[in-house]
Amino acid sequence: MLNRLSKKPRLLALLVAVPAALLALVLLLLSLSPRPELYSGYRQSGAYFAAGGELLSLRLAQDQRYRLKVTLDDIAPTLQQATLLYEDRRFYQHVGVDLTAVGRAFWQSIVKSGRRQGASTITMQLARLRYGLNTSTFAGKLQQLVLALYLEWHLSKADILQGYFNYAPYGGNIESAAAASLIYFGKEVSRLSLPEALALSVIPQNPNQRSPLSTTGREQLERARQRLAALWLAQYGQAVEDARLSLPLHYYQRSDLTNQAPHFVTQLQQGGELLTADAGTEGRFYTSLQLPLQQVLAQQVNRYLRRQQQAGFTNASALLIKRSSMQVLAWLGSADFNNAAILGQVDGVSALRSPGSALKPFVYALALQQGLIHPQSLLSDIPRRYGSFNPENFDGKFAGPLPATEALINSRNVPAVQLQAQLTAPDFYHWLKLAGVHLPKGPGHYGLALVLGGMEISMAQLVQLYATLGNGGSWQALQWQAMPVASKSQALLSPEAAFLTLDMLRQHPRPQAGLVHKLVEQLPVAWKTGTSYAFRDAWAIGLTGDYVLAVWLGNFDGSSNPNLVGLTAAGPLLFELLALLPADNDANKALFTPSGKLNIQQVALCSRSGQLPNKYCPHTTPGWFIPGVSPIKVSDVHRAVPVYTDSGLRACRHQPPKTELKVYEFWPSDIARAYQQAGLMLQTAPEYQQPCTLQQLAGQPPQIRTPQPDLIYQLGNTPQQRQIALKASFDGGVSRAHWFIDQRYIGAVSPGETLLWPAESGQFQLRVVDDLGGVATQRLQVQ
Repeated sequence: MLNRLSKKPRLLALLVAVPAALLALVLLLLSLSPRPELYSGYRQSGAYFAAGGELLSLRLAQDQRYRLKVTLDDIAPTLQQATLLYEDRRFYQHVGVDLTAVGRAFWQSIVKSGRRQGASTITMQLARLRYGLNTSTFAGKLQQLVLALYLEWHLSKADILQGYFNYAPYGGNIESAAAASLIYFGKEVSRLSLPEALALSVIPQNPNQRSPLSTTGREQLERARQRLAALWLAQYGQAVEDARLSLPLHYYQRSDLTNQAPHFVTQLQQGGELLTADAGTEGRFYTSLQLPLQQVLAQQVNRYLRRQQQAGFTNASALLIKRSSMQVLAWLGSADFNNAAILGQVDGVSALRSPGSALKPFVYALALQQGLIHPQSLLSDIPRRYGSFNPENFDGKFAGPLPATEALINSRNVPAVQLQAQLTAPDFYHWLKLAGVHLPKGPGHYGLALVLGGMEISMAQLVQLYATLGNGGSWQALQWQAMPVASKSQALLSPEAAFLTLDMLRQHPRPQAGLVHKLVEQLPVAWKTGTSYAFRDAWAIGLTGDYVLAVWLGNFDGSSNPNLVGLTAAGPLLFELLALLPADNDANKALFTPSGKLNIQQVALCSRSGQLPNKYCPHTTPGWFIPGVSPIKVSDVHRAVPVYTDSGLRACRHQPPKTELKVYEFWPSDIARAYQQAGLMLQTAPEYQQPCTLQQLAGQPPQIRTPQPDLIYQLGNTPQQRQIALKASFDGGVSRAHWFIDQRYIGAVSPGETLLWPAESGQFQLRVVDDLGGVATQRLQVQ
C-alpha cells in the first residue's frame, strides 16, 4: 500500500515532465527552424488593368489556375471579418491550434456521435494549402498541426491571414480571393460589397459543392451565405443590417471574363521587346492603356472597314501613344481578334511589314542635319540611274525641280533616293540600326531602296521614330506602365532637324474635305503616308498635340489590293481617328512652335530658287534654315538684262532709251535640263545683238572695307567691345548684300549700311555676296 502511494507522485511528475519536455523540444526546434518561404513556387495569373482601373484581361497561371497574390490592406475589411466569423473566430487568440475548438469537435463528433465538426484554424488551413498536405490521414493531420505551430512561430497574424486569402480555393481552378473577386464579381477584392464578401467567405470550406460555376453550386452557396448573414447580423447588430443581404447575387462565369486589347496584353505577357521593362507573365499590371479610347478607336475602325467593303478592305491596325511620355494609349492589333478569316490574332502593331514611303521624313531630317538641304532647297525630280537601280515615282511621272518640302509631302521617290545617296556619318542604314530597327542583312543588300520601303519594320517602331520628330530628336522606347518610368533616351536627330522636318510634314494637305476635315481643321497635323510594293500595305502616321497615331490597312496573308494606297486608304482613316481624340490647343501650339533654344532662323527666300533673294526676284516666301549648317546663298537665278526695244535682242549694256531692262531666269544647266525633261518650258533671255566683252557682262564685285585684312582683332570685356563692324562697298546696281562667317549666315545689309557681328575667338573666312552675284572674301583673326 505504501509502495503504491509512493509511486503516485512519481507517476504524476512523469505525466507533467514528458509533455513539458516535448513542449521544450518543440520550442527549441521552432526557434532553430528557418523562417518559412510562404510564397516559394507561388504561380500567379497575369491580371492586366487599364489606366482607369478597368480589367483588360485575366490570364491563367502556368499551372492553368487563376491565382493572384494580394496584400491584406487591399482586401475588403468585410471579407476579412466575415471569413474570421465563419472559419476561425478565435484566430487572434490561439497559437495556430485552437484547443478549445479541438475539444468541442471531439466531444460533438466522437463522444456524442453527432454531426462532424471541423477544428481547423485558418493557420492550419494555410499549412495544408501551402504544403499540399493530405489531412485525411493521421500522419497528415499531425504534420498539419506541427506546420501550423511553425507558421505561427515565425509569421505575424497579418501574414498568416493574408496567406490564407492568397491560397484559399474558390471553386474549379480558381484560387485566391483576388482572382475569385475578379471572376465572380468583375471587381477588385478591395471593392467587394458586404453580400459579395459573405459569399466568398463560405466557398473555401466546401469549394466543390459551393462553387458558383454550376447551378447546384450556386444554390448551395446561397444557402450557406444566408446562414452566414444571420451570424453576421447577430454578431454586429442592427447597425449593419442590410436588407440586400437576403437578395440573390449574380455571379459571372469564367467565360464572361473580359478580353480587352488582347494583342497589347499578349505583348506584355510575353515580355515583348517593343515595350520598356519586361512585364513578365505573373501578377498585376496597371497599364497606361485608356480603355474608352481603345474602344472608340476600334469601333471607328470597324465602321470605316464596313463603309469600304467594296474597296476590299477587311483588316486594319492602329497604335496611339502619348508622345511626351511614350505611353501606349490604344493598341489595336487587328480589326477583330476572334475573326480567323482575317487572321485576327496576328498583331499588326508588332508585325514586321514594308513601310513604303513612311520612312522618307527621316532621310530628309538627316539631310537637313548634315547640311545637304534646307526646307526650301530646290531638288530635282528627274530620271536618274544608280547602277542597275532606276527609281521611279508612284505616278510614273517626273515633276522636275521642286522645293524639298513639296518633294517630301508629295512623296516623290527620286529626290528621296538622291538624298539618301548623299547621306554620310551616319548613312540611312546605320541611322536605322541606331534606332533599333532590325535589319538582318548588310547595307549592300538594301541599297538605296531603303527609303522606298525596301525592308520591314513594325508599326510600334515607326511610331517611335515619328515621336522622335516631336521630342526634339530624342528617341525613347514605348512605355506600358500607368505611371511612366524613367527610361534612357537617345539623340537620333538634332533638335533643329527634327523641328524642321515636323514643320515640313505639317504642310501636307489633308486627304479629303467634308465633315472629318471640319472636325480637325483647327488643329495642325504633321503626317505622312506609305504604300508598300505591290499594294500590300497602306500606312498613315500623324502627330498632333501630345499624340502620335499610326494606322495600317492590309492583309496578314500578304495578298495585294490595288486600293491599298496610303493616301487614299489609310489617310482618311487616320483623320477619322484623330477627330475622336480630345483636343489640346496648348500642346499643339507647343509642338509646332519653335523654342528659343533652337538654332534656326526664318528669312525671306526667293520662291523660285529657294535661296536668299536678289533684287530681281519677283516673289519671296518665308523659310527656315539652320545657321552654320544649311546650304544657303544669294540667288542668282533672276537677272535683269538690257534688251533693245526695236529688235527685242539682248544688248551688252543698258542704254536707255534704246534698251529696257527685262528680268529672266538663268538656271544652272542641270536644273534647266530638269525643267525640260519634265516638260516645263522656261522663258530664256534673247540672243545678243552683237558680241560683248567680259567687262560688259558683269558688275563690279564688292570690296570689304572693314575689318582690315592684316589686323588681329582683340575682343573686349563688354558686349559692345566684342562686336566687329562689317562694311563693304558695292557696285551701283546692288541693292542688297549678305554677310557670311565661314558657312554661317550673319545677316543682310543695304549699300552703305554697317553690320555688327558679335565676334568670337578664332580664325574665320569672311564673305560678302551682293545680289548681282559679286563676291568678296577675306581671312579674319580674332583673339
